[in-house]
Amino acid sequence: MSIKTPEELEKLRQIGQIVGRVLKEMRAHVRPGITTRELDAIAARIFSETGARSAPAMVYKFPGETCISVNDEAVHGIPGNRQLQPGDLVKLDVTAEKDGYMADAAVTVPVGDVAPEARSLMHCARHAFERAARIARSGVSIQRVGAVIENEVRRSGFSVPS
Repeated sequence: MSIKTPEELEKLRQIGQIVGRVLKEMRAHVRPGITTRELDAIAARIFSETGARSAPAMVYKFPGETCISVNDEAVHGIPGNRQLQPGDLVKLDVTAEKDGYMADAAVTVPVGDVAPEARSLMHCARHAFERAARIARSGVSIQRVGAVIENEVRRSGFSVPS
């Protein structure tokens, strides 16, 4: 899809801002004792206020508004009654739709103080994303982008789940 009009660009900006707002608000509430379901409810409230919809729920019938994974859980965790504990790493993944436009973003958030290895993992993930973003352009294959990510992750002593 290529953006052709200022109106299309504005709609894309709007959904991107909504996703950013959801992540910011969810991140602000990450603390020991909160459940992943309570974090998910924050997204539901903002979606309702803005007229946006959860893309995973809409497209795949996903049972939450967002995907929330804790520690070593792979991506796309289902929100539930799990309470966050000090030292956890929480992945907040938000994909939303409004007026036919979608935006997707994710962030890893520490719950209080985390172990040095967890901090290293967060740094590695951010650095791998930044390296991939520098080469991700029209015409660059997804395999090339993935290879840049995987190389950075391995260089840092971690691995990518397959």
